[in-house]
Amino acid sequence: MASTLSRLASSLQHVEIVDHQRLRLGRAAQILIVDCRQRQQDEHKPELSSELLQLALVSENSLHRDEIFASGYSDFLLWPLIQQEVLRRLAGCVAEIERRSAGLFFSADPLVQKSCDLLAKRVNRQTALSELARLVGTNRTTLVNRFEASFGCGPITWLRHFRMAEAARRLRSGDESVAKIAETLGYENSNNFSTAFKAIHGLPPLSYRKIAFRREKPV
Repeated sequence: MASTLSRLASSLQHVEIVDHQRLRLGRAAQILIVDCRQRQQDEHKPELSSELLQLALVSENSLHRDEIFASGYSDFLLWPLIQQEVLRRLAGCVAEIERRSAGLFFSADPLVQKSCDLLAKRVNRQTALSELARLVGTNRTTLVNRFEASFGCGPITWLRHFRMAEAARRLRSGDESVAKIAETLGYENSNNFSTAFKAIHGLPPLSYRKIAFRREKPV
């Protein structure tokens, strides 16, 4: 099954089939396909992070949509696999992951979103909390409380995560030097940038880039 899925997934960018036992530091699965063809009805799916999108692989003659979604699966795949169905469902998973990621930096609170937009435009500058509050027309306490309600953290922590998300995107998609990325994201010292990046992503920038490039290669 894995080889079949790998061939199909190679047609879809950013999807890689890896046996869960071979996952290692720096390789974080986001889509999990659970083979339910031989499972009994009273068997439960693995206890895994709720952040994973989990798809149930089921046989055509044992498809029970209500049970699949009631069990917490995001979607399902039918066996025998049909290429277009697999690609369509995996593409849907990738779109959902991207949607969730975007949500980490978007708030429905106009004051908070105005602050986020401002911080994003000034991502290469150090902005004090008092200055940010003044620029968006509020006070520090109100701003922090509204950020906490939206993101569970304050503006400065939000900015650090935003910078590291942007750094990860640029490390994956280009050949800019770590020093250049650090500079354009407001870090005068590359070592400080690397420390901040590792704290968020678990790996130094160069190691992250190497793994990302490997993942981009066709299966």
